[in-house]
Amino acid sequence: MPKLTPHQQFKNAHRALINRWIEESDIEDTEIAKIAMEDLEEWLDEDVVDFECDMVLEDDDDDEEEG
Repeated sequence: MPKLTPHQQFKNAHRALINRWIEESDIEDTEIAKIAMEDLEEWLDEDVVDFECDMVLEDDDDDEEEG
């Protein structure tokens, strides 16, 4: 069996979650699809906070060469 790409792994995990909710809840499959689409739209609209590190990191390799 060929190794799955990260894209396919995500798709399989997402599908398994949807199938579990369809089997274990009273929510209709079309309603679950609608909820998932609304959630994806909300997720895409979220603000993303960027983080820039102010610390200067030294290479461990430099210490080994000098010592």
